[in-house]
This record gives sequence, structure tokens and C-alpha cells, in this order.
Amino acid sequence: MQPEILLVEDHEATRAHLMRELEQGGYRVTAVADGSAALVALGERSIDLVVSDFRMEPMDGLALLRELKRESDVPVLLYSAGADRDAIFRAGRAGAVRFLDYPFRIDDQLLPTVAAALRRDERGEPARGVSRLVGSSPGLRRVRAGIVRLAPASTSVLIQGETGTGKELVARSLHEERGRGRFVTVAIPELADGLLESELFGHERGAFTGAVSSREGLFARADGGTLFFDEIGDAPMSSQVKLLRALETRSIRPVGGASAKSVDVRIVAATNRDLVEEVAMGRFRQDLFYRVRGALLQVPPLRERPEDVEPIVRALLPNLARAARLPLPDLEPGFLRALAVHPWPGNVRELRAILEHVVLWWDGEEPLSRSHVVEAFVSLNPGVRPEEREGAQSILEAWRRSGGNQEAARRELGMTRAEWRTRFSRLGVPNSRRRT
Repeated sequence: MQPEILLVEDHEATRAHLMRELEQGGYRVTAVADGSAALVALGERSIDLVVSDFRMEPMDGLALLRELKRESDVPVLLYSAGADRDAIFRAGRAGAVRFLDYPFRIDDQLLPTVAAALRRDERGEPARGVSRLVGSSPGLRRVRAGIVRLAPASTSVLIQGETGTGKELVARSLHEERGRGRFVTVAIPELADGLLESELFGHERGAFTGAVSSREGLFARADGGTLFFDEIGDAPMSSQVKLLRALETRSIRPVGGASAKSVDVRIVAATNRDLVEEVAMGRFRQDLFYRVRGALLQVPPLRERPEDVEPIVRALLPNLARAARLPLPDLEPGFLRALAVHPWPGNVRELRAILEHVVLWWDGEEPLSRSHVVEAFVSLNPGVRPEEREGAQSILEAWRRSGGNQEAARRELGMTRAEWRTRFSRLGVPNSRRRT
């Protein structure tokens, strides 16, 4: 079957032109004029790739991309005329598979890029299910085994892990292994208490001030699939009561509605909190805890699986380089060693941020080395104030010239041992050799 592309372009002539070229390239194409229509189309059709203009109103391409990623893993290719590097980088961070400058050549640029976006692993299929989880550590293997075991069941699943460990990725993998319906995300921290009920259950027109039309809630949108509650431990107590009722009865009533509707959803929740402790402190309802904790998947922090750092780096770098329109960099052994020994308090999210910074400031030619890692850590370290950056850079340059010998670097800069230790420790340099 031909892949189906959703084309989002607000300029009618450009939309018609690109639709014709994509169809001649062998694809089925659904073309819409704005982001709202794109979201509707995605809910009605099985879309393999979204190709969207970046500059649109009222919802631009970046906002559309973020909205799509809440409910789907469909790859998104963005394009625009004269986009700056910051816009391209933000699109890559949000999950765009590629960003093209417009106008582009159809045969040399657009069609090869579309083909590459549709062919995301060696088998010619997007990475799905447990194949999404990169690494071979015992902890990650246990997570994969748990996903495979739990996928066919309908029981609720609680995913626990520190911030940045990839809990949503685990939830998506579980959903894809099951292979039923849509994956819909409820980002609890992003919803104000007063909006949570309307977001979850929907509302009727006139239900409250500003409700100018009826709106389907996330429960109804996920009917037949998976409803993922991200950071459920942050749900306010007032909303926990209503959420518990929906989970117990498997029925919902929109705000302002007169009748309830049955829904068939699998509940997957994630938290970085100890919910047992939250229950004991009276911050999380015990009955709701038992509802969401049908089975538990514990995602280990990155510091407990250092052997996974290199494969994660090698999986992330190609996308980051493409997003920045740079070639794939070569890696010196020191680059990977410096990353492997860091404790990663921010886990995979922190690792990605470091790699993004490295790629953004890379010259596109020399191999990535340990010094690139060190400079990224210093630049992103909140303990180094902006006015201290120049001094921090002098310390790093002396340290590099000394081959990592802190005593030699200290003497070169004429610092006391106490001054050196204070200033050097604030840089957050991974795997530094202490010789003072």
C-alpha cells in the first residue's frame, strides 16, 4: 500500500503544487490549509508522514508538531523560507525528522527527504514497540521483558522513574506492542486544576464562560486505545476524585452534559514520585493509587546503566545533526568516555541536551572530542553564572593544555589550591583527574 502523507500548507497555490508533486512521486496525499484541519485529518485517517509549512497562522508548524507528538508518533517534516538556525534547532528538539529550506528542488531534496523520513530503520519500517528502547543493560532488558509480558493485557500500568529517564517512551512502546487504537497523552503538570476536568471529559457548548463549541475530551479521544497520564503524582486532590470515578465506571460525562458515555481505554500512568509515600502523606488518594498501579514498570536511571550511554548517543546524533543541517560527526574515544562516566542527574534528557549543545556549536569538521563535552557541561551548568563564563573558559583551556593535570593548570593560572578547588568543582566537569 502506498504511504499516505498529510500536507499542511496555508497558501493555496503552493499546497496544490506540492500535493501534485508528492502524488507524482508515488504517495497518497491528504492536503489541508491549517493546523486545526491537520489534527482532524490525523484522527480520521492513517497517516504515515506529515509535511508542514513552518510559518502558518493561527497555529504555526512548531505548535502543530508539539500537538501531534501528544497523540501520535507520526514523523513530521517541516519546511519554510528563510528560517533561522534557532527555529530549525527548536523544531529538531520538538521532534521534527527534518527541516527543509523553501523553495526546494522536488527530485533532489523533497522526495528523497520524504523517503528517508518514511524509512527509519534497516527494515524499512519506523522503530516501534520495544525496539524504541536503545541499550542492552540488564535494567533496560527487564523493562523490555515487562513491556512484552504486559502488552496483551488490559490492566493499568504504572511507570516509575526519575525525571528524564524516558517514561513516556516506555509508555508508547507498551501501547505499540499492544497494537490497538490511539495513544493520547494527558500532561498533568501543564493543566491547571480548573481545566483538568474539561480536558479529560470534554464539554458541551455553553458549559462555562468561553465554551463557544462542544469539545471532545481526552478519554473519548483515546477510546479503544491508551490514555497516558504523564506525572500523575502531580494531579490535584480535587481532580483525583473525578479521575477515580471515571476509572472505576469506565464512563465519562462531558462538563455540562446530561448523559454519560462508556469508554474502553487502557490506563498507563507515569510518575517520578514515590506514590506510596505520597499516599502516606495524604497527597495522593489510596484508592486511586490501587487503580493506576495494576502492574509496575521501573525505569532505571542512566547512572545505573552506563553501558547504554554510547548506543543512546549513536541513536540521537544522526537526528540532531540532520536537524542542524550538519553531517554526522566522527567521535573520538575520549568523547564517549567523558559521557559514560558522568552521573547524569537529568538522565537521558540531560544527555540529549548536552548533545544538542555540542552539535549546535560544532564547526562541522573536526571529530567530537572530550573538550566538546567539557565545554557543553560548563555552558549548561546552572552553577556557573554568565559573568563567570570567561573565567571558566580560561580554567578549562589551562586544564586542557595540561592534559587534565589540575595541579599544573592551577600553577599556570597562579591560583591557590582552595581557589582552584572551589572554582573547578563548580564547572561540573565529568571524570576530572584530581592532582591537587
